[in-house]
Amino acid sequence: MTGRYYTILPAEVRLDKRLLPFERILFSDILTLANKNGYCFASNAYFAKTYGVSTVSISTWISNLVKYGYLSRTYDYKDNTKKIERRRLYVKADFMAYKSRLNDPHKGDFKEGIKGDFKDNNINMNNINKNIDTSTSKHMGKSPRKSDYLEELLANI
Repeated sequence: MTGRYYTILPAEVRLDKRLLPFERILFSDILTLANKNGYCFASNAYFAKTYGVSTVSISTWISNLVKYGYLSRTYDYKDNTKKIERRRLYVKADFMAYKSRLNDPHKGDFKEGIKGDFKDNNINMNNINKNIDTSTSKHMGKSPRKSDYLEELLANI
């Protein structure tokens, strides 16, 4: 899972005290990977490398997720052998409802842009400039340090 993506961790999984913290995170990643095809086919080696743990740990975590009913798994075998070609992890149907939330939130159905003939609202800037002008005219004999500072500050905005 490289690139930009995010996962969802359903509250039921997050609050399940039977699960280890990494089992919960693993479930959210499997949910994300199952988003496209309805199942996840990532290997234990892939997850082990991702999390920096052993494949035995991943196998145990997946077994616990299956045991507690969050996942089911099937195997595709090579022809006429018992050698596993591919494992498929299916997320419990209740959690696939979260799948629609995994789509890119920035890809909306935008039909049109901003409407109208908008004019710049520079009332605040006009008032600030008037206030500076009146304050400097009142204090012509005094040091113009504050007004110079304000004008310079406004010029840099």
